[in-house]
Amino acid sequence: MKKFISIIIICLFVACATPKHHQKSKLDLPIFSYGQMLEDHDTLVSYIKQTSPIIYYNKEVRGIDFGKHAKNLRKQIKKNTTTVEFLKIVDKTINSAQDGHTSRLGSKLLDIMKENWIPTGFITHIDSASTENSYKYADYFKNEVYAKLDLNLIYTSGEYYNLLPFRYKGKEYPASMKLINCNGSEIHRYVNNLIELASPLRWDRTNNKVYEETFYSHSDNYKNEILKLTFIDKENNTHKLNISKNDSIEFLQEKNRKYGYNSDKDSLITHYFDKQKIFYAKIPMMKEELGDSIKQRLQSIIYKTNKVSAVVIDIRGNGGGSDYTYSKFMKSIVRDTLKLNIIVGRNFSPYIQKDFNINRDSIESRTSHSFKVDVPTLKEPEMYYIKQTYNFVIPDSVTLSFNGKIYILQDRYIYSSASNLSSLAKNSEQLISIGQTPDLLGGLQTNPLVMMLPNSKLIFRVEPQIDFTNIKNVSDIFQNNVEYSVPYSIEHLHLRSTTKEDIYGKEFLLNYDPMFKKVLELEN
Repeated sequence: MKKFISIIIICLFVACATPKHHQKSKLDLPIFSYGQMLEDHDTLVSYIKQTSPIIYYNKEVRGIDFGKHAKNLRKQIKKNTTTVEFLKIVDKTINSAQDGHTSRLGSKLLDIMKENWIPTGFITHIDSASTENSYKYADYFKNEVYAKLDLNLIYTSGEYYNLLPFRYKGKEYPASMKLINCNGSEIHRYVNNLIELASPLRWDRTNNKVYEETFYSHSDNYKNEILKLTFIDKENNTHKLNISKNDSIEFLQEKNRKYGYNSDKDSLITHYFDKQKIFYAKIPMMKEELGDSIKQRLQSIIYKTNKVSAVVIDIRGNGGGSDYTYSKFMKSIVRDTLKLNIIVGRNFSPYIQKDFNINRDSIESRTSHSFKVDVPTLKEPEMYYIKQTYNFVIPDSVTLSFNGKIYILQDRYIYSSASNLSSLAKNSEQLISIGQTPDLLGGLQTNPLVMMLPNSKLIFRVEPQIDFTNIKNVSDIFQNNVEYSVPYSIEHLHLRSTTKEDIYGKEFLLNYDPMFKKVLELEN
């Protein structure tokens, strides 16, 4: 099951130029010949085209043509191109794939590769000594490229806002101003053009907008070292901000909680609402021991009161883990097996054939594999498909006395097995998903393939799988859906971030939480 888990690692990479080709940077970056740079770029593009089905989805559905970007970027490699200029071109090429799994390995993933993937044999074609250059590249991108600036922007209901009030150069700016313009362009048009600078750009399908809340992190945004922003406050006053990438702003209000993925320090929270007869569990991540704890607490309530009419599983901010976590307690309360008839596709390219040890004959001889499926497929490339039925949750032979609905509360910050649970809710009458979609291409993905360029030794990875399960048209491959959409207003996000109350406490859930209120509405 773990091979299908999708863990999205979002990396923004950029480099700036050094004056002369034969002058090393202070990080002692290696130097490459013109021919070596061309060979590396051609290898990079070939690997991505052979491996990633997502670039073909992006071209057909979102109008993002990886091949066109890659071709134009290759033309920028000249005989006097410096190492950092070349790294910038490679960075932009990888970003143009516009997939969270397709990324250069930063220092954390390089550490994991050295400590786990190489020793366990998960990666056999790269040794630990070959990671030296990639560590240097990671240091360069981190220390020389990313903006130190933090504007604490938030995107909601189709617009960007600053979450907290702040002071910059003696002037105070209010909270919840709407960002309307960047560097002379309307903000959505501006961010939409950052295909080579920021990946992955999230796609808000409700408002048909792409967005990225930290779009300003890339140094190429700063023309003449300045980023020009225009905001409008609640009184319709205009505020113009010219700021440099290494500046900092002073926030005028304390932020008590972050809006994003949960951390290892977040704990399991459960409540029983006597009046509403609702059992509630906030599960911060998919750790199997937390699934056991929920089952024990739910059993205790049911045995004690015999009055549980609904169960609420709150996976907001849940970064995933093991699917067995929710199976631990769900199998005691679901009426039917929670399963998916999975259809996933992979490119039928020479690289994929070699890596997955398949060929045309082996595919045609296996009942689970096929070159044709009865769902819409991409126009290109040639793909093969894997079809199988997977039972995620099978009811216990002795179940708890429960016949109500199971509500799944989700926000934009779910992935991996948490996203799988959301997909199960969409395909089950007993489970109901409420909240927001992650706005990233989801579905059942597999382990990204890790690769290394021949001369620069730059290490990167590419997602080789895309999910066609239950789609009605090609755009449905995006997969992320929610049955009852409940967006956060900027006012609620401000409250959620600054309140000293427990936002997962009983009082806050009942009085202020729009998703929990939706549960109450549906139950009534």
